[in-house]
Amino acid sequence: LASKARTEKEEKLSQAYAISAGVSLEGQQLFQTIHKTIKDCKWQEKNIVVMEEVVITPPYQVENCKGKEGSALSHVRKIVSKGAVEKHFRDVESQKILQRSQAQQPQKEAALSS
Repeated sequence: LASKARTEKEEKLSQAYAISAGVSLEGQQLFQTIHKTIKDCKWQEKNIVVMEEVVITPPYQVENCKGKEGSALSHVRKIVSKGAVEKHFRDVESQKILQRSQAQQPQKEAALSS
């Protein structure tokens, strides 16, 4: 139980750091995706550092994965390229559409009631 609480606290602190550092939503989501698979993942300003070997810089695409050629870099690139980033971009777009429709709903209701 204590371990789970510690893990959740670390995740929340990491998320809070990313927000305060001005990391894009896409970057935050990619970090969470990578962190689910590879726990040795941290923020270094706006960059994601994985296993102290791979650095992913904004805008967090496959070509932004840098490090010594080897299994770590290859594995991280696979995570990014296997649609994780694209999926997150789609999710973000879906969220934006949902938020826009929710924001428009009160306007429509106000227009109907006038």
